[in-house]
Amino acid sequence: MKRQRNVNLLLMLVLLVAVGQMAQTIYIPAIADMAKEFHVRDGAVQSVMAAYLLTYGLSQLVYGPLSDRVGRRPVILVGMSIFMVATLIALTTHSLTVLIAASALQGVGTGVGGVMARTLPRDMYQGTQLRHANSLLNMGILVSPLLAPLIGGLLNTLWSWRACFAFLLVLCVLVTFSMARWMPETRPTGAPRTKLLTSYKVLFGSGSFNCYLLMLIGGLAGIAVFEACSGVLLAAGLGLSSMVVSILFILPIPAAFFGAWFAGRQNKRFSTLMWQSVMSCLLAGVMMWIPGLFGVMSVWTLLIPAALFFFGAGMLFPLATSGAMEPFPFLAGTAGALVGGLQNIGSGALAWLSAMMPQTGQASLGLLMTLMGLLILLCWLPLASRAPHHEQPV
Repeated sequence: MKRQRNVNLLLMLVLLVAVGQMAQTIYIPAIADMAKEFHVRDGAVQSVMAAYLLTYGLSQLVYGPLSDRVGRRPVILVGMSIFMVATLIALTTHSLTVLIAASALQGVGTGVGGVMARTLPRDMYQGTQLRHANSLLNMGILVSPLLAPLIGGLLNTLWSWRACFAFLLVLCVLVTFSMARWMPETRPTGAPRTKLLTSYKVLFGSGSFNCYLLMLIGGLAGIAVFEACSGVLLAAGLGLSSMVVSILFILPIPAAFFGAWFAGRQNKRFSTLMWQSVMSCLLAGVMMWIPGLFGVMSVWTLLIPAALFFFGAGMLFPLATSGAMEPFPFLAGTAGALVGGLQNIGSGALAWLSAMMPQTGQASLGLLMTLMGLLILLCWLPLASRAPHHEQPV
């Protein structure tokens, strides 16, 4: 009975996070139409995504500690209520400025999903079961970036870009109702109400937590910098059409899905899987960098290393998240906030740095991805000898 309840909670959690994932990308196929209606250039509409990502990362730093004090359920319901109000504003506005503000408010709301994606599994599982649950959760989460642009393109073709926000509103209402109706409180019974500064001091005082956190930042930053550069390199660099670019853009994502599945196999040692993940990310960065040094760039020199990095990062996310979260059952909300919030802030900073570097070839992209692979390796080395602690099944 408990196992079935946990499975249902994981499913609701996937849908909760999917709301935030889709809010980030569902309107991408409609950017040109949105710019035309608002009488602005296409690039100006990209501010909508930037505003969303900023508040999505920062709000997690608030939701996590708050959920440790008052519980997971009320925090989720408040966050989703904020998202519904923001989406209604975005749906009805005729001003780009208001749309950007509404998108920022959407990020404030869905930041709760980013925290709970790491907190609730820790509430329900530990050991090998935690790693397996995180693997299944990441597999489910990775589906939404594939579906969102397809849904958004269809809705924009049949109606208008506003239909994308109407879809998000309906989805959020359904998820919020399900959470309010069936989700129990998962915060550990008897958990102390630790002060925020004390919680941060405990977490940042843990060397293993800091190492796992930096590894996760490196993994997401490597993906983010590829996504930020690939459109420019494929379109301007190789002269491909926007339709071809949009298809090629999503091709590496199934590799991350497969990596998450690969990491969830319960008959494999934690340390073995971590080494495979770490070396995949590092090798991918080198494979991206070397052709760029010789001025070589093609679809294959971009997508093959990207797919390998996505595979390694797909393994890394459930593994390193489990390693970071498991020692802190009573600080799971705060730990999840730091993991989620700093991942997004770190990846955004690297994407901003990549925008300042030359985009005439893949050398700068390969350099940044290689540096992220080295960061992951250097953070894993001091943890490798302590990995057997995480391998015992429960």
